[in-house]
Amino acid sequence: MSLYLIERLKQLGVKHIFGVPGDFNLEFLDYIEDDDTLQWVGNANELNAAYAADGYARIKRSLSCIVTTYGVGELSALNGIAGAMSERVPVLHIVGVPSEALQQKHALLHHTLGDGVFSHFAKMSGPISAAVAKLHTTPTGTDGLPYEVDRVLSAALTQCRPVYLTFPTNLHHVKVPSKNLLTPLPHPHSAPLTPAALLEEHVTDSQADKELELVVGEIQRLFEASHDPVVLVDACAERFGVEGEVEKLVTATGVKFFTTPMAKGVLDESHESFGGVYVGANSLPAVRELVEKSDLVLAVGALKSDFNSGSFSWGVEVKHIVELHSTHTQIGYAHYPTVTFRTLLPALNEKLAESIAKHGPKTGTTRKQENLKLAEEQQAQAAEGPIKEVETEDAQRFGKGAITQAYLWARMGKWYRENDIIVSETGTSNFGIIDVPVPKNTSVVSQVLWGSIGYSVGAALGCALAAKEQGDRRVILFVGDGSLQLTLQEIGTMIRHELNPYIFVLNNDGYEIERCIHGPTRGYNNIQPYNHQLLLQALSNPDGSQPTKSYKVKSQTELNALLEDETFNKRETIQLIELIMPRDDVPRALKTQAQLTANANAGLS
Repeated sequence: MSLYLIERLKQLGVKHIFGVPGDFNLEFLDYIEDDDTLQWVGNANELNAAYAADGYARIKRSLSCIVTTYGVGELSALNGIAGAMSERVPVLHIVGVPSEALQQKHALLHHTLGDGVFSHFAKMSGPISAAVAKLHTTPTGTDGLPYEVDRVLSAALTQCRPVYLTFPTNLHHVKVPSKNLLTPLPHPHSAPLTPAALLEEHVTDSQADKELELVVGEIQRLFEASHDPVVLVDACAERFGVEGEVEKLVTATGVKFFTTPMAKGVLDESHESFGGVYVGANSLPAVRELVEKSDLVLAVGALKSDFNSGSFSWGVEVKHIVELHSTHTQIGYAHYPTVTFRTLLPALNEKLAESIAKHGPKTGTTRKQENLKLAEEQQAQAAEGPIKEVETEDAQRFGKGAITQAYLWARMGKWYRENDIIVSETGTSNFGIIDVPVPKNTSVVSQVLWGSIGYSVGAALGCALAAKEQGDRRVILFVGDGSLQLTLQEIGTMIRHELNPYIFVLNNDGYEIERCIHGPTRGYNNIQPYNHQLLLQALSNPDGSQPTKSYKVKSQTELNALLEDETFNKRETIQLIELIMPRDDVPRALKTQAQLTANANAGLS
């Protein structure tokens, strides 16, 4: 059974497996360690392992795997697994559990609640899993075990969500049929998205085909009648791999496209049709105007969470929105439960290309052209750095040459390269990266919806291992001094696996995002200061065999010099860059979002 499970993981492209050893999973780990193509990562704790599995799956754009032990191990991972559920990331969570014989005897084992009941923890994982399977021997034997494994794996791949699998110790070595291995499992980007209406047999295939034809025709009619159509790309377009079809749509029609924070970098932001990042009331003013005054918004894979929508402040009238999802399509107030974006987009692209050939491109109104120019200017300004008035004000508040938020993100934008992986922490980093365009093929990894502080460190480990498999792309981590304290142990795992990410620690003396929302002078937003210059040394081998580099950067001049340094850019070792930044300074987008959040918390919106 262990070999069957491992073979399935290998078929799905898994090369690194995350987790922590425990007595109920050790024999399964033997199989992993003995396999020539798999590598056991071994994490500092299960929470970090779950974060790492999340990051790995995002960059590999397929399944990842974490292995924990019953009770104490699996529960430590649940925050990270819940984040994967929330943000649509396929992760297989394998839990080593006591033997079936011990469970049947209701033995009072360690790692239990002492009541002889072994189903508690699987029930806890149920709501944060797309599927749950508890492997067990049936009256007919163990021949059905491969089907259970394939069932949960298929659920993870088709829904882009985590799944849960218990693996009793007595089944690790049991023989099972291998014939299922000849049938490939689906990939998240090609798996059929069968709507619930079809699964429940409410609608026939023929009726679904007619509904698809109707929907394509209606969107084509709306497109031809519109003056200022735009495309808005969101997270699920990437999760389900339809961004290529969206790019074809944009290229064929010439319409402007926008992304949300959760979809930043999904399409090429250097593309001439890129209009900016739309976050409702938290957008740059001209970007907001362009989207909200459009008479047709094609929203692909929308995930309208508070931080992804400016606290639900999308200002587009429903009658002007067409939403394309993995489960249905919505045109204004009309709901089409059998039409998914995977089947719709190719057909729609063909029809809209015909419309452009017949009627010409959508150049838009004079107002739109003026706003496009203004949006480009506002984004260029954000990428260039603070305007003179802001620079003068910041110098008066924080001292001349201080590394302010307005300066930092603009400067980093000039340092990014194509194919970079940027991992940003919940906090100032998530909001700082919004306004500055990133180069082509940049992957931006963040947790905008779940928002668990500390996520980025574990995720960066997973990203770095995936990047190593893909040709060693640069991994750039931005994490605050507060968030770092939750998960910094995983930097030691990075060192052990000889990974060389850039770790930028934004040291602004505590939880700045919380201060911005509430309690700017309260003690609960303060933290114990760490000596960040000793972290890499403390987490590496005492014999000095693992080289590391740390920098403490206090000014714009020092940051410029470092970013231009030839040795620094060679990435010959892991590097930690501590940025000394002013307290009470936040990015533009965070300042706006904090006010929106405070209003929502107070019941004012």
